[in-house]
Amino acid sequence: MGKLSWFTAGVVAGLTAAAIGQELARQPEERTWKGKVAGVPYNFHAPEWGRIANEYWNPASNKLLTPHAIGLGWGINFAAVAQRTRGMADSVRQMVEQAGDSQAQSNHHQQVPEPLER
Repeated sequence: MGKLSWFTAGVVAGLTAAAIGQELARQPEERTWKGKVAGVPYNFHAPEWGRIANEYWNPASNKLLTPHAIGLGWGINFAAVAQRTRGMADSVRQMVEQAGDSQAQSNHHQQVPEPLER
């Protein structure tokens, strides 16, 4: 395991321990097992399968990163990635079409020189 992997594992372990400590510091009736530690979301509830699927594919949301349905950190909403990719592709297609139209109009309006007489 490389140094970066050890560092990452240490950060994840530290944040997990801090999140658990944060929950255990509360009265039992006040523990939600869901929140943020150092700005990183955590959720230690066992979710329904729909919530897990929604974390990775939610066309109703335009957020790219969503808090994990279970665990620590964020997941990628691939539906939002797909929507943005389609939007960028449409923009590029429009730019190419406009450039083609401009080029065609430019060629149409160019003067054709008269032939030289010898």
